[in-house]
Amino acid sequence: MAKKEVSGLAINHLNTNVFDRMTRFLLDNANPSIVFHVKNDILKNITEEEKEALQKRVLGEKIIQRIIACQKENGWLGNGFHGSNKNAGQYENQEVGVKYLGEKLIYRDTPVLKNAIEAFKTMKPDLFGSEDTDCNQYAATGSDIIMASCVARAGYEELFDISKEIQVSLESFQRVTEINSVTDIVKIRKRRPERVNPEGIAYVFNKKEKWPCRYHLDILAHTNSWQNQENRCMLAEAFQKLLRDNGLDYLPSYCVDIGHLVGCCGAFREGMKLGVDQGGTHYVYLDLIEYMCRCGLYGLVPQLKKEVDMIYDSVDEQGICCVNYCENSLKGMGTYSGGQLEEDWKSKTRKLCDVTYRGLLILYHAGRV
Repeated sequence: MAKKEVSGLAINHLNTNVFDRMTRFLLDNANPSIVFHVKNDILKNITEEEKEALQKRVLGEKIIQRIIACQKENGWLGNGFHGSNKNAGQYENQEVGVKYLGEKLIYRDTPVLKNAIEAFKTMKPDLFGSEDTDCNQYAATGSDIIMASCVARAGYEELFDISKEIQVSLESFQRVTEINSVTDIVKIRKRRPERVNPEGIAYVFNKKEKWPCRYHLDILAHTNSWQNQENRCMLAEAFQKLLRDNGLDYLPSYCVDIGHLVGCCGAFREGMKLGVDQGGTHYVYLDLIEYMCRCGLYGLVPQLKKEVDMIYDSVDEQGICCVNYCENSLKGMGTYSGGQLEEDWKSKTRKLCDVTYRGLLILYHAGRV
């Protein structure tokens, strides 16, 4: 967890408007990728000359160079698909590499990213077996939704058909609204505690069942074709149901049965939270809140509105977002979390830029700035 402590930063522009203050702080201090997104996506006033200069700086960064160096002839990044392994580093694998490049690069058609996306057309990653590439087989599981989340995060929705996965994502959230509880669509099994959780209770989804997960939300947060009021209202209903207290005094593991039990891809639990309380302090999940706001849910989910308003109120006179946040959900970048665009956090300012950038995105997509 990270409590914000801010002092001693030299900021030349102390605007009274929250939006102006945040953008000015980022333009004065942030990594070129963040500067690009602020100017291009939010202020919408970037020039081609600025883009080219920022791209040159981004391409020179060490992590980007490592990703470029690990790319194979067919475009695949590194020696892994779903995150790191003994032969694939944190960023030198297809999933994290594509997502990182998608957020860092200035141009979508940069060869390293374009070729990595093309590799999905020829490579068929398989996590569990011959049926795995059909994401309808198992709830919140399957290579298809992982691939689609990469395509969505990279901004390739219009060039690579992920319409099936977008529909599955919507249907998975819709399922929450159709049943009384997740217990209606699972088998409850007790296993050795060390294999599941301290209570040893596993919720095993029925075959062909649907249930939403982090990947479904990632897909919807970074695509536009599904966006209409009906779908947003359905998502809001699903999240309000998921956010209700489920009354359980244990945390069940969500699994699927592929001949043996395996965990789902970040399936959302009934009784989920948008932040965590620890030691009398509330810490927000910046990534989860950002994705929900990208889906247009700010005014539709009261619990989300409360968290966003807390972020708004935390912005100081220098334009820095001073909200207490869960550091693990922001630091680095991985399969389930992380949104760090600064090269490192060796200085306090760099960390503050990442926090403030995510705070600005949240407020922008919520319509608060």
